[in-house]
Amino acid sequence: MKIKELNLKSRPRERLISQGPKALSDVEILAILLNNGIKNMSALDLANSLLQKYTLKELIDIEYQQLIKENGIKVAKASKIIAAFELAKRAIALPSSGCNFKMARDIYDFLKTDYCYAKVEKFILLLLDSQLRLIKKEVLREGFAANVELDIKDLVRNLFKYEAYGFIIAHNHPSGNPTPSKSDKYLTNFIYKFCKELNFVFIDHIIWSAKDKYYSFSETGFFNLCDN
Repeated sequence: MKIKELNLKSRPRERLISQGPKALSDVEILAILLNNGIKNMSALDLANSLLQKYTLKELIDIEYQQLIKENGIKVAKASKIIAAFELAKRAIALPSSGCNFKMARDIYDFLKTDYCYAKVEKFILLLLDSQLRLIKKEVLREGFAANVELDIKDLVRNLFKYEAYGFIIAHNHPSGNPTPSKSDKYLTNFIYKFCKELNFVFIDHIIWSAKDKYYSFSETGFFNLCDN
């Protein structure tokens, strides 16, 4: 059934206006983005077809070339879907007023929306003030694990540039196992001792993976070992 054949109060756009977006199903919201259907398929049919094939988490990072292969999805519709998800990710990633990181879980929750399902390894730097509030987030390095090396000079340059009190580094293991490698431990130990000499506070090193898994060097007492 075409959307225009539905009762006016039952149409997705009208329901969004009268009842608010939370009243809509995932299919209805996606149908609004698609705007219209194709021959023999309404926007609701197209949206339902997409969500039967992909989960919302898969659509978040779907590539344009893959999306336009789907029936009824061409340049305009694919662009709207990708742009909508990207805008949502950027909005969620923005630090709110007073956003601070006092526990490892706070760090992970801040990062996971934007980077949880990253397919390549990313090194993230979070620069903090004396109240542990976020000053700046930087992606220092990204690429396939074998080719990613963190440049300490980039780290220190950002610390001085933004006059940070302290910092957190975080990176992902696309393999799904957040357990630190020997090189992860060596790097953490080196950064801790190097930046301590410069009077910057190294608050934590987080390793995360998909499925709500992360490892915190601070929580496991690793920094205490560095002082010995």
